[in-house]
Amino acid sequence: MGLLDKIRPGSKRARPVGTSLERGTDDRRAERRRNLLFKAGLFLGLTVLTVAAFPRGQLYRYTIEVGEVWQRETLEAPFDFAIYKTPEELDEERREVRFSTPPIFEEIPDAQERMSANRDTLRQQLDALFGAYAAYRLNSSRGRLDEAREDSLRYVELRRNARVKLTNEQWSRLAQDVAARDPDLQSTTRTPPGGTPLYEALIRDAWEFSTQFINMGVMEIARDSIGTDEIIVRDERAHTERAIQKDNVYGLNEVFLSVQDYFRSQFDGQPELVNMLNAFVRAIFVPSLELQRAMTLQAWQEAESRISPTRGKIARGEEIVREGQRITEEIRRKLISLETAQVERGGTRLYWRRTLGEGLLAMATFVIFFLYLFMVRRTIFDDNRRILLMTLLFAGVIGLFALAIRVPEVGMYTVPVAIVSVLLTVIFDSRVGLFGTLTLALIGGLLLGYDFEFTFATLFGGTLGVFSVRDIKNRGQFFLSAVLVFLGYAVVMGATWLFLERDVSTLGKDLLLVLINSFLVILAYGLLWVLERAFDVTTDLTLLELSDTNRPLLKELSLRAPGTFNHALQVANLAEAAAAAIGANALLTRVGALYHDIGKMLKPEYFVENQRPGLNPHDQLKPRMSALIIASHVKEGLEMGRQYALPQRVLDFIPMHHGTTRIEYFYRKALEEHGSDDPPILESEFRYPGPRPSSKETGILMLADGVEAASRSLSEPTHKRLDALIDMIIKARIEDGQLDDTDLTFRDLRQIKETFLALLLGIYHIRVKYPGQEDRKPAKQAPSQGGRAAQGDAPRPEAAEPAASAEARLADAVSEEASPPEPESATNGQPAPPEDAEQDPGVAPPGGDGSALEGEQRREE
Repeated sequence: MGLLDKIRPGSKRARPVGTSLERGTDDRRAERRRNLLFKAGLFLGLTVLTVAAFPRGQLYRYTIEVGEVWQRETLEAPFDFAIYKTPEELDEERREVRFSTPPIFEEIPDAQERMSANRDTLRQQLDALFGAYAAYRLNSSRGRLDEAREDSLRYVELRRNARVKLTNEQWSRLAQDVAARDPDLQSTTRTPPGGTPLYEALIRDAWEFSTQFINMGVMEIARDSIGTDEIIVRDERAHTERAIQKDNVYGLNEVFLSVQDYFRSQFDGQPELVNMLNAFVRAIFVPSLELQRAMTLQAWQEAESRISPTRGKIARGEEIVREGQRITEEIRRKLISLETAQVERGGTRLYWRRTLGEGLLAMATFVIFFLYLFMVRRTIFDDNRRILLMTLLFAGVIGLFALAIRVPEVGMYTVPVAIVSVLLTVIFDSRVGLFGTLTLALIGGLLLGYDFEFTFATLFGGTLGVFSVRDIKNRGQFFLSAVLVFLGYAVVMGATWLFLERDVSTLGKDLLLVLINSFLVILAYGLLWVLERAFDVTTDLTLLELSDTNRPLLKELSLRAPGTFNHALQVANLAEAAAAAIGANALLTRVGALYHDIGKMLKPEYFVENQRPGLNPHDQLKPRMSALIIASHVKEGLEMGRQYALPQRVLDFIPMHHGTTRIEYFYRKALEEHGSDDPPILESEFRYPGPRPSSKETGILMLADGVEAASRSLSEPTHKRLDALIDMIIKARIEDGQLDDTDLTFRDLRQIKETFLALLLGIYHIRVKYPGQEDRKPAKQAPSQGGRAAQGDAPRPEAAEPAASAEARLADAVSEEASPPEPESATNGQPAPPEDAEQDPGVAPPGGDGSALEGEQRREE
């Protein structure tokens, strides 16, 4: 159907029903639509967040600094506009207004009457207080304890509520003076009874001193807090207002200081008495001038409203800044004033115009990154969880951009963009990390008004960070990454300083911010641990931890199934080398190989590499049951892997290293035992459940597993035999469709074969016989029921058939691609039992003791 046919309007055609039902197709389309909407929502959210990060109408204020060089073309005034004062200048003028606007006070005409009332109230309180004290002493001396307790409580309560505030020692002194003057409380005649109590004398002296000040005028605030030379005094009763010189009145603090100075001179050597007098004055004194705070604040605001926000004017066509000119404070002020005038003239129309431009720039920047993922890294693009992880990392940095651009003390160079570069590289790969760094560098440069220096410095520093962790193997590389990030920033900033003659102080400030930025890169290690568990991602650091053979799961495998553990180690070496040869993830492949057969440890005796000669439980089972047991190690391995919290990327190797291959040995054995009256044998019952390998790494493991097991069946593993064996196994996997989803090319398969061959030749090298071994007569070794001894033993030359016979059978197997006749076992006349019955369909590698089928048994995958 052509393009015009697709878009031509008309009635809809009926959808054909093929292998998929229409409902299933609709479900897949709905799922794709939901995934697309989810990604579109994330894309739109990043765009909106970026637009919100732009400074609103104050771009020059946040992006232009004194000492920079103007890189754009010469700017002239497009219209007449006033030069606005800086916020610092306006704040200074407001402070001057407050100090030059006199405060407003209201005169209190009855201040002396209030003070007299305070004095009388204080006298009454103290009379009652010391009366309670005298009653307490009297009742105590006469043994009336209950009455004395009540008097004591009343005395304490009256002390708490008294207007005067004294210390315990001062109260005790006044109480002792009262007791000394009461005849009923005296036991000696040391002090003559009667006379004026001390507290009465203190009240009298405090009153006399206070009346001297009240007549001259006392403000309720300190005189030093008033910045003007005069104050305004209003009289509400007379409706008058007059200005009084500040020096003609007193402040409340001056009254109390004068009290202290005066009584200190009168009672020299009695500081405690002076302090009590000061407390009594504070208890009864009332200032005569009360500050009207609301009126004073209103007067300040009216004066501030008359401050002009501008100073000077720029005429239309006047040059504001030339290209290449260094920015001064005056030029920066003119640029900010021009921007403010443009916003005032443009209004809402200019606001939406700028917002639309900012949104389009942000969208264009993110399109670069998401298009890269869509075209080159489709597997990542299709994974919503990974896209969400990237979006959150981007959003965090953009939020920090928004903060830094509005707080000059923080600075844009403090934002740790390199953390995202490192995290994307470790979690995904260096290409994703590089494109993520480019995206964030462009966003930062846009926020700063096309700042190329920031963009290039961020890109170069982040690129070095990506380089430092591209093949991370230990935590120390995070410290190296921090150093390289700092050097990357420093090189670009130093070059800019040399090229454009930047101000040295600005360079030093920016380098200090970059140093903080680089130090924050070390935090990527902690964030990586959080992200791995929150988003179920597996990094190389996790794989390195899993590759330790002392981990509990591998340790248990080595103890319960040592033959399988040895097999896993050999397969891991083969698979890792092959993955490295074709550029696949060698570390992931090795870890997957180590764990691919963990399910065998639950029934190790059913797999030939763990069996002893003469013991094979499959002899007592039907072929279908044996195949079921053999295939169950995949499901059991998955359950054990989940129990030990293995990552999903590692779990994928357990079922995929078999794919959907046929359990060849038991399938053939079932065909042999099948009678004419028996139900038909279903091939599906003798296949692994799959799925087939879906990546290069899992495909490599499938090949390495088959090659390693089959190579052990060769009695004389020569170069020619190993080469033919590897060819047959790879060809069988291809013809069975097991490698269709792996993206492995024929070139990859050739390199994999060469790698396998080189390693196997190194493993099965010729060994020199010790003296005396040449004279021994070779004794033919009877094959075990498993076809050989425990897996891991090297093929023995004395058990090998003649080389000519083996090579002839190998040539026949390669040329005819057919299974040779199935020989009988040396023990019971049955076909030789399997190593783990994991066979290559339709391919029979040569056997070491004359049995081609035994070679199939030995290939355990």
